[in-house]
Amino acid sequence: KTDDNIVLLHMNMESGHGGASGRYSRIKDVAFEFAFILDRVGIKD
Repeated sequence: KTDDNIVLLHMNMESGHGGASGRYSRIKDVAFEFAFILDRVGIKD
């Protein structure tokens, strides 16, 4: 990385071959992304 831009790197170690899969995993991923965005704009609670 050669710039000052913020990067969101999220590795799901529970997915893939033999990993757990739930029907709510996509919702959980979207919630994680929204939490990151809200944190970056200064909303903590």
